[in-house]
Amino acid sequence: MRDMKKIAKIVKEVLASDFDNIKIIEVRVRDDLDSEGEEVLRVDVIFEGARKDVDVARLTGAVRHVRLKLYEADERAFPVISFISKKDAGVSEFVAT
Repeated sequence: MRDMKKIAKIVKEVLASDFDNIKIIEVRVRDDLDSEGEEVLRVDVIFEGARKDVDVARLTGAVRHVRLKLYEADERAFPVISFISKKDAGVSEFVAT
């Protein structure tokens, strides 16, 4: 059984260092399967700011960085990361991460 809190913490720490211009409010992680039946981690990153604040050129590098840290924590499922603004996610100011 996966420790989703530990995975979310790793993702948040890595992305916070990669994207210093946005504030990560919450990271939601769930198990899923890709189109070929392989295990993946669906990761929703809720951030404060506008979508334009997420530098798309840095996204591919961020996935590599997250995957490396997850691998070091013995997690082998590939992370599929979605960035969602706080406004679009409907998250209140008092969400615990």
